[in-house]
Amino acid sequence: MMAQVASILRTEWVEIMMKVFKAASSIFLLPTLAEGGNLAVFGHKVPDTDTVTSAIIYAWELNQKGTPATAYRLGDLNPETEYVLKALGVDAPPVFSGSAEKTTVAIVDTNNPQELPDGIGKASVHSIVDHHKLSGLSNAEPLEIDMRPLCSATSILYSRAKAAGLTIPKDIAGLMLSGILSDSLEFRSPTTTETDKVHAKELGKLSGLDVHEHAEAMLSAKAQVDHLTTSQLIMMDTKVFDIGSKKLRVSVLETTQAAGPLAKQAELVKSMQELKTKEKLDDVLFFVVDILKEAATFISSSPTATKIVEKAWGVQVDKDGLVVLPGVLSRKKQIIPKLEAAAKSEL
Repeated sequence: MMAQVASILRTEWVEIMMKVFKAASSIFLLPTLAEGGNLAVFGHKVPDTDTVTSAIIYAWELNQKGTPATAYRLGDLNPETEYVLKALGVDAPPVFSGSAEKTTVAIVDTNNPQELPDGIGKASVHSIVDHHKLSGLSNAEPLEIDMRPLCSATSILYSRAKAAGLTIPKDIAGLMLSGILSDSLEFRSPTTTETDKVHAKELGKLSGLDVHEHAEAMLSAKAQVDHLTTSQLIMMDTKVFDIGSKKLRVSVLETTQAAGPLAKQAELVKSMQELKTKEKLDDVLFFVVDILKEAATFISSSPTATKIVEKAWGVQVDKDGLVVLPGVLSRKKQIIPKLEAAAKSEL
């Protein structure tokens, strides 16, 4: 009799504790999905190849692990990304529209709230996979963060898939490879690590792609920008930064055919000046990165922009408003650190 009573008490105790745990989980554990809901997975605004492919890949990973997820993008595709998706036979993710408020999201390739949808501060962030520095995104609940100093978010995602023992389909492997090649400029960028090179070699085999040929085709597609307006060129790969006391939009145009964009200097300057006024910025800084020559040409649109770059690099912008910066390929690793260091020296 006593044994039966003890068994009943144990059962009731377990049921009570399960109810307590379930109630507490909504407060203290990682964000959970509403019943029947999907995680919205996306990267930054003005999406590039790494941010689009990593959103698709991370949504795939989450679904493989039993968490329903859907990939989105936060803007139009650039020519390189269009080529990659078409070559691999992968559909472009739909555009995420509206506010992220009260939405459960997973974020890739950024952790900067300025690069994310309106309402992100009131969203429930499930996780972040990123390769950039910490940039101010906060969350009310604990979350999973995977940040590594690799050249691309897709390189991190490949490492995660390997560690989890996931079987990677050819198209996903192709997307992983494409993100690495895009962000590393086929290993030319100083952001490239030996790990990224190993990942690319392995992914070439998994995807059935020749790494160099695929990279060449991507670079060729990246250079097809003659049909774009100067405003579109400035906004194709751009981010806003608070550097020192200034709010700067820093844009880069990576190309193997730099002569074309540079020939549009007067129009580019006008577009930058209009953008500065429209967005109430202190300045717009625009760098044309010649991938093959491994150098960036800065195009100045104002005396203050000239002063910023001259101080950061210790150079002199010429009378035409141009200066070539040898070896400069990466906004993340080279341009922004130089600008920040110059701003700190003023304090």
